[in-house]
Amino acid sequence: MPLVDMRDMLNHAYHNNYAVGGFGLINLDFLEAIVTAAEHCRSPVILNLVESHFEHFDFGLIMPAVEHAARNATVPVAIHSDHGTSHASAVRAINLGCNSVMMDASLESFPVNITQTRHVADMAHACGAAVEGELGYVGGGEGENAAKYPGEGVYTAAEEAKAYVERTGVDCLAVSIGTVHGRQRGRTKLDFGRLKRINDMLGIPLVLHGGSGLTEEQYHKLILNGIAKINCYTELSDIAARTIRSNLQPDTGKGYIETMLGVRDSLREQIKLCMHLWGSAGRAAEILVQCRPWQPVEHVIIYNTEGVSTQQVEAMC
Repeated sequence: MPLVDMRDMLNHAYHNNYAVGGFGLINLDFLEAIVTAAEHCRSPVILNLVESHFEHFDFGLIMPAVEHAARNATVPVAIHSDHGTSHASAVRAINLGCNSVMMDASLESFPVNITQTRHVADMAHACGAAVEGELGYVGGGEGENAAKYPGEGVYTAAEEAKAYVERTGVDCLAVSIGTVHGRQRGRTKLDFGRLKRINDMLGIPLVLHGGSGLTEEQYHKLILNGIAKINCYTELSDIAARTIRSNLQPDTGKGYIETMLGVRDSLREQIKLCMHLWGSAGRAAEILVQCRPWQPVEHVIIYNTEGVSTQQVEAMC
């Protein structure tokens, strides 16, 4: 039951003025920290698996652990494939257990973005999965995650966003209003007026990419203007790295386990802070009542049906 439909989860957040964290994970330390933090806070949570990170771990190998953790959690969980760049990658993600996918064609022209995203949305919706699109472009700032998003950001236009959502059928939309992937450069200036116009025109959950390092006031205003999902990875990566560096000072020949001590605890504390800051803490019970449980997708192929009626074939399914 705790693995739930992300559309229901985000719609509840959107209509109740809070945001669910989409926390990027790259190994079991991240996975366990995210789930245990959510359980401690009684918060819904989204496990984000980012396609650009797949060169650092085997997506197919980690997914059974991710799905197991989600199904055994005591709070609502969704599994999201983030920044997918093709129809094939979306198909693979759903086949492996993701119940939400992002089609990121934000660097393409407007018509191409619509065509590619619509193609993924038709497939994913037929499987019951949620779909996130992106219009505008959230570029990279500083840090290890920034290099995957080169160039300057392009802000989302409200009028284009309305046409994009209508033509693609996406369930939520990632918008560009001034954040960057990676570390923010000083105090980030966000275009709240633009965000309000987009929210007023669309009326669907909006997603913030580059969600690390903003102020409490900024998060509050973002959520009041439609942001229902906030992606967070860079802060977690930096915290894990600082913990490891601290364990190595002074270098006394520690092994891997000693070097990694405390990483999970440090990650968990930061995630708990985010959940309280974004208002999702304490919402688990409401979500569990109102969200549909996610059921695995199964395909049944029936052949050699010569001489069998349509009713008999349907009875086999």
